[in-house]
Amino acid sequence: MATYKDSNDDWWKSVPCHFIWDLEKEVTVNFQTVKTNLDSKLETRKDVDWADSACDLLLFRGYLEISDFVDVQRNLSEAEQFFQEADREAVKTTDELERNAYVTIAAANRLWALKKETTPQDEVKANERASLLKVLENSWKKYQDDGEKREKIDAYIGTVAAFALSRLGVLKYKEAERRYRYAMKILEQSVKSSWCQSLGMLIGRQSKHTAGPSLQYSKIRQEVRFHKKALKIDPNNESARCDLALALGRIPERVQEAKRIIQRVDRKYCEIFVKKARFFRGQKEYGTCLDVLREGEKLTSPTAELYHQFALVYKDLYKIAIQEEKFQMTCEYSEKEAHYLRKSLEIDPMNVGVLIDRAFSYSKRGQFKDAEDLYLDIMKEFKSSPFDLLTAQYRYAGFIVHRARCMDETSACAFEEVIKTACSILSTFDSLEDEIANNWFVLISKERLEQYYHTNGDGQKLWDLRNRTSKFGF
Repeated sequence: MATYKDSNDDWWKSVPCHFIWDLEKEVTVNFQTVKTNLDSKLETRKDVDWADSACDLLLFRGYLEISDFVDVQRNLSEAEQFFQEADREAVKTTDELERNAYVTIAAANRLWALKKETTPQDEVKANERASLLKVLENSWKKYQDDGEKREKIDAYIGTVAAFALSRLGVLKYKEAERRYRYAMKILEQSVKSSWCQSLGMLIGRQSKHTAGPSLQYSKIRQEVRFHKKALKIDPNNESARCDLALALGRIPERVQEAKRIIQRVDRKYCEIFVKKARFFRGQKEYGTCLDVLREGEKLTSPTAELYHQFALVYKDLYKIAIQEEKFQMTCEYSEKEAHYLRKSLEIDPMNVGVLIDRAFSYSKRGQFKDAEDLYLDIMKEFKSSPFDLLTAQYRYAGFIVHRARCMDETSACAFEEVIKTACSILSTFDSLEDEIANNWFVLISKERLEQYYHTNGDGQKLWDLRNRTSKFGF
């Protein structure tokens, strides 16, 4: 009979898996948002034949159910379902070393889950643990004397870590990029389209964090190169084709090339409709954008993001109508924006971007009490997600200015909260200096405060503001 003798079996605790990668440290995104995005991606599998394995997604999703992230209510049963599905997915993998990597991580994750959830007297779990130890020993130690194969297995394991890291905020992006690059070097003949696509997106995200409002950002051509490589490996990767078009669309001299690429995309699933809509909205081709979204709306299960894109189009059209003094259209656009924001939140109630847009929508329509209540709720709910909090605080300060029709002491206090959060982020994460120093919301907040204090002759507050921010380099 198997017994629970953890002290004699500690070797497995050093096997690489989600529980030893320190994923919970320095996370700058909301945990629930991560889960929702993964679930949405899993839903996509019903509509799309993925060329690459979904093991990295399933393993990470299972881990989230029993992780140490803030506000996690552990669910071992749910985690086990994801881990078992990853095992079944691994069996389909034709590459023996890749399969070995997935089986290794799944077994190690399940052992950590048992350690977190069971007691030494739990005999059934003790037997399950003994079985998992055997599976892990067979997979992990199988190639321990073959250096070349061991290196390749480590590279495959690294891509699973990279998948998780790439979804946990800006502080994790560099390590995710490093792991993808390492895998592509070691597994030169087995590089996957999804790795190249992910690497391109990571390069773009890191650059955009320091680009301010400009559409141009550093390393964009490197991002383009990896999306092209993804398509070379898998010409049917329509998602990567859209990402390539989106990147090229930010290079003025290549916009026409980007349009030709996006027009070649004809797959009929929601992720594609969303990306095409983002492209045409970015090019201010709103009629084409709405045509794409209406086609996507006909799908059996449109996603929250598809409805959000609808709302963003009508938000843009509202601004244009104001600028062109076509005031008879503003009411229609405002109502349609509000309608699609509601539909998006019905599917994903915790999407911070949609919530902030809804608060702004309330403000535009004069529903100031609803707007303020929602802004306050957002700032409370996302206080552990630094950049979400920063965005919500900035939008709230702008709302107060709009409601008062001027910059006053109340709005100055609100902009001060943006500065306070920026300083707090840097005191906790000093590696984010570039991101904060170039953050549009932080820079505008400081500028508004400087103007206000200068206009009101409050030299002490002006000096204090500049002193505080200079300590952190912004």
